[in-house]
Amino acid sequence: MSDKFLHAQSARATYGLPSIRSYLMLLIAAVLVPMLAQVAVLAWYYGIACQQTIEAQRLDVANNLVYLVDRDIEATGGYLSGMASRRAFQVERMDVIERAANEALDRGFQALALFDPDGKVKFAAPANLQSAFAQAEDFGVPEIVGGRHLFVSNLLAFDSGRPSVYAVSVPIVIDGKVAFVLTGAMAPKRLQALFGEAGLRDAWTAGVVDRSGVILARSARPETFVGVVAQSPMVEAAHSGHHWGVFDVVSRDGIAIKNTFVRSKVTGWTAGVAVPSAIVNAPLWQSMLFMIGIGLGLTLIAILAASLVANRIVRAVHQLGRAAVAFAAGDVVPIHVSNTAHIEDISQALEAAATMANQRHARRR
Repeated sequence: MSDKFLHAQSARATYGLPSIRSYLMLLIAAVLVPMLAQVAVLAWYYGIACQQTIEAQRLDVANNLVYLVDRDIEATGGYLSGMASRRAFQVERMDVIERAANEALDRGFQALALFDPDGKVKFAAPANLQSAFAQAEDFGVPEIVGGRHLFVSNLLAFDSGRPSVYAVSVPIVIDGKVAFVLTGAMAPKRLQALFGEAGLRDAWTAGVVDRSGVILARSARPETFVGVVAQSPMVEAAHSGHHWGVFDVVSRDGIAIKNTFVRSKVTGWTAGVAVPSAIVNAPLWQSMLFMIGIGLGLTLIAILAASLVANRIVRAVHQLGRAAVAFAAGDVVPIHVSNTAHIEDISQALEAAATMANQRHARRR
């Protein structure tokens, strides 16, 4: 009878009201949600920090590449200046000039030319390439005559087809005036070795474009791309006049990339370092997935713990309810030992009350 009465009372009392399990879930949510929100914020900022680190590394590689290119150009200019200081160039000893030119060709120069201040070719080696030096403006003769100490050209075409060389020009000064301009033409393949030295990472690509946006060197497939006009964002960067910058673009292979460029003050050329967007965004997605995994794990553990605790409390409360109903009906009070301190206190109080009630009933009888 007491069980039926207790069940009926419980059904009426709990209709539309939250259960103990619900209160525990709300308590867990109140603790867990702010903690997960904090973890999410930390994961987000960690991912952003990783992205910024990759961006800084791209900029470092681009700066390194510009430094190495400038170093190579200045070394080439220094070698030409050393040649220009020889007495033979000042007195036009063509036999000595020819030997010096052959020595330069053995050191990696593709061709050399000696211009007068009017831009006419006085000497060229190899001789069959003299016609390739017809446009003195391309080799910076007017700029050198005008007072520049070093001129670096864009990528030039010596033969028909794709541009194949760049030129470095220096003055030959006699009595304080520019008497001649010495020009050396170099193959752009000598720049290819600089990518590894610049610290380029796996899956990254880098390139160098001249002032017009034509590719001088490229870390990947140079045989395909050197001499080809770069993609429009890189061409715009070469023309922009900005010392450095970033832009996003889809590569010719259809891959979304993030590019950082740096311009050289020595040559005016622009170095670019491209990283696939997937690599840049990977730390952010990894941190977010890690956070989601932690959140799901903690939520499942909390739900399981809440269910176990709620079940124990509910069973103990039901036992107290049955004991209370039995006490009110004058029946034997079923007392069960509980591991919960406060419920155990109530159980002992009910047991004491039942004992006192039985004693009073016995005295009345």
